[in-house]
Amino acid sequence: MHLGSGFALQYSQRSFDFAQDRPAGGRFDTLSTNFETWSLHFQHHRDYHKQGKMLDTIRAKAISTYIKNHPACEQADQGRYITYGGTATKHPAYKLPLRLLIHNISNGRFRSELLEKEEQLRRKLDPTATEDAAIIRKLLLDQNESETKALRADLLANGQQEPGIITFDGAVINANRRMAILWTLHAETKDPRFEYIEVARLPKGVDEVDLWRIEAGLQFGKDFRLEYGGVNELLKLREGEQQGLSPKDISQALIGRFTEKVVKDKLDTLKLIESYLRFINAKGEYHRITGDLEKFISLHNNVQQPLKNKHDQKGAQVAEMIAIGFSLIQKTDLPHMEIRKLRGIATNEKARKELTEVFGIEIPGGIKEVKVSKDDLVEAFTTAREVVEAQQERDKPERLIKRAQSALDGINMRSASFKSSSVSVALLKLKSRVDELIMAASKQ
Repeated sequence: MHLGSGFALQYSQRSFDFAQDRPAGGRFDTLSTNFETWSLHFQHHRDYHKQGKMLDTIRAKAISTYIKNHPACEQADQGRYITYGGTATKHPAYKLPLRLLIHNISNGRFRSELLEKEEQLRRKLDPTATEDAAIIRKLLLDQNESETKALRADLLANGQQEPGIITFDGAVINANRRMAILWTLHAETKDPRFEYIEVARLPKGVDEVDLWRIEAGLQFGKDFRLEYGGVNELLKLREGEQQGLSPKDISQALIGRFTEKVVKDKLDTLKLIESYLRFINAKGEYHRITGDLEKFISLHNNVQQPLKNKHDQKGAQVAEMIAIGFSLIQKTDLPHMEIRKLRGIATNEKARKELTEVFGIEIPGGIKEVKVSKDDLVEAFTTAREVVEAQQERDKPERLIKRAQSALDGINMRSASFKSSSVSVALLKLKSRVDELIMAASKQ
């Protein structure tokens, strides 16, 4: 996590409008002067399409020529039904040389890892370049080592059991990890069996939206969580949105795996994550969210959304709680079940004041550069949470008294901090309050 002694609490609606950003990325530093490499590179990074028609690249022609010159490459007993344009069509499977195909870098299964690597290299990866293709294969193989090991053993023992799917010009839509393993096996053994992969080839007319539907439908299958990391799942859903699909369209494309509302919540959670990454000056670095996704889900579902729906909560106050939530995620190890308690703190004025005072902020909408330690932040949050809990149990005095007594019993009277003047003042206030309660109880 990106930790620092200072951070900006930005409460303005503009700062926390949770606007959708495209992942950060830079231009290519170099382009090969070789015409074929340049053509393939250009075609790949234009998403294989122009005005809905597949560009007829050199790679596409090479694949067509190979199929024509090697009729035995068609696997008559395989074939695969693929749905696009609203119709399921059976496509023949072909056994093609690996060298004719490229990895699909828009593959959602390793999107976060790809962006992290590009951030490290400070350039985009080009799947048509030999060096970059090797990097992409390593990303695929390292993403889930146990799954890779199992798939490798299966390929060695049984060969390929199901054809993958490629675009007309040879970008692998489904079977990227299999192709990476086959490359590795061929490099290690020189066995010609591993020089080929069986794939069904999509026709030219498949547009970007249908490509997304095909890939998402396959990759969000029953075992997709073994393949997807949480953030990659959100990024894949957002790709569908960028293709012009509504949450309802996406839900239908995934055969109802996620309801329309769940899709919308997931997309909004991604926007929240992207706001957080801007908050810590790490725009586009989705790998930083690893292990913290549940916290952002709680922050959205249990804090942001309910508070936005409350008519008495102003936008700046909601943004304030989100900023504090970001600070808790960035600086502390509080679990997601604690993060969601910000909702109760936001609606309790005394609790809210206890929490915001640690930042030295009193006016919502202000922007302050502050330094706050992890311990001070946790202490302020704990105090605010206890205020809410005490308020909820205000009609259970005996329970609250026992809790207070337990807390007092835990004080170490030999510690140096116990002898401070602030402790003496606090004890006098406590004595005054206890006397007041005794007097009130005696009158009952």
